Amino acid sequence: MQFQPRILVCLASEEIMQNTLPALRLRPAMVIIATSDSEPARQGALQFSRVLHDAGWPAHAVRITEHTPDHDLGNISRYAQELAAELQGQHPGLPIDLNASGGTKVMSFGFVGALAGLGDAWYCDTRHGLLEHLGGGAPLLLPADLLKLGDVLQVQGYRVVTDPTWNPTFVCAAAARADLTEHLVLEAPRLNGFFGYVNRLTREALPQTRTDGSIVRTFRAEILAQRPLFTNNHELARPFEQAGIWEWDGDCRFVFAGEASARYAGGGWLEEWAWLTLAGLQADGLIPDGHWGTNLRVDAGHGLQEAASNELDAALVWRNQLLVLECKTGVQISTEGGSQSILNRLDSLRRHVGGAMGETWLLTARRLQQGNGAAARERARAYRIRLIEPEYLIDLRLEICAWMDIATATSAATEPP
Repeated sequence: MQFQPRILVCLASEEIMQNTLPALRLRPAMVIIATSDSEPARQGALQFSRVLHDAGWPAHAVRITEHTPDHDLGNISRYAQELAAELQGQHPGLPIDLNASGGTKVMSFGFVGALAGLGDAWYCDTRHGLLEHLGGGAPLLLPADLLKLGDVLQVQGYRVVTDPTWNPTFVCAAAARADLTEHLVLEAPRLNGFFGYVNRLTREALPQTRTDGSIVRTFRAEILAQRPLFTNNHELARPFEQAGIWEWDGDCRFVFAGEASARYAGGGWLEEWAWLTLAGLQADGLIPDGHWGTNLRVDAGHGLQEAASNELDAALVWRNQLLVLECKTGVQISTEGGSQSILNRLDSLRRHVGGAMGETWLLTARRLQQGNGAAARERARAYRIRLIEPEYLIDLRLEICAWMDIATATSAATEPP
C-alpha cells in the first residue's frame, strides 16, 4: 500500500467501520486514534489498530492516545489543540486531517474546531458510501470493492476458521449436479412433502454428535424408510439416483453414496444454489474474487464476549456491507418455537457479525402455512431479516444484484465458473 504524506486523527468508538473506511480510502502515513476512557471506545481503538496493522500500516505509524475527554467542550478543545501542537512539532509540514465520524458528538465538534485549517475534516457516510468533506469540499466516493469478506469480518472482530468455498471436490460435485439443484429450486413451492420425507431419511443417515464433539452415532449409508415414497415423487427420486446421491429400490430402501451426498439431499442443495448463484456472478465479472464465500465457519477473537463460532451458509460483501444468506429446508420455520429459535440466532448473527449495516436473508424451501407462517413473517420483519420464500428462490441472482445496486445479465445463475 502506498501511503500519503498526511496524518489522520480518528475518534475511537465501538463502531470500527466508520474509522476503517476513511483510513483505507485516504491512506495517511500516520493514524492517530484518540480514545476516551470508556471501555467500548478503548476496545474499539485496539481493534481498529489491529485492522490497520493487518492492512499494512507499520507499528510506528499507528498510535493510540488515551484519556481523551468525551464531554465538556472546553476540555475537549484544549486536548485537541495540545495534540495538534505535539503532532506539528514531531512532523512539521504534514497536514493533519480529521475523521469526525467516531467518538461522541461533542468530541467531534471540539476536534473539528481545534484542528480547523490544519488539514481536511471528513465524515464517513457508510450507508451511502461517501466521505463527506466538512469544509464544503467535494465528497470522496468509497469504492464498492474497498473491503473484502475477510476484511469486514475482521472489522467486526471475527476471523474465518474454515472456508471450503473453492474446495475442488465440492466444486466438481456442485457443478455436476447443478441441473438437479436448479430443478429442486424451480419445484420447491410444490415439494413440501418430498422435502419432509427426504429430511427424515437424512436425519437417520447422518452422524450424531454431542455438544462436546463426541460421536453418538456414525454415518449410516443404508436407510429403510417407514413408508414408501409417494408415487408422484418418484420422478424426483430417479434424478437423485442419476446424480449419484443415492441408490433406491423403488420402495423403502435408500443407500446414500456418502455423507456429503446425504447432506446434499437433506438441505445442502439449497446452500449449493447460493454457491451456484454467487459463483455465476463472479464468472460474469459482477463480483470480484474474495468478496464472497459459502459454508464458512467464523469465530471471534481477542477476548470478545461473543466468542462462540458461527456458521455462515453464504456471505457476500459489496459496498463495504455484509449480506448473510441462511438456508433452511426443514419444517421448523413454520412452527412457532422453531421460527423463533431460527430468527433469534439470525438476529444475533446480523448484529454481531454484520454490524450496523449488515443484512441477513433467510432462504426457505418450505412453504409457510397459514397461522404460524404469518407469525414467522411478522417476526422476520421485526428482526429486519428478509424472508425469501420458495417461489422466489429461483430469482436469487436478481435479488442479489438489486441489493448490490448493479445491472445483471440474464444468463442462468447455475452456470459455474
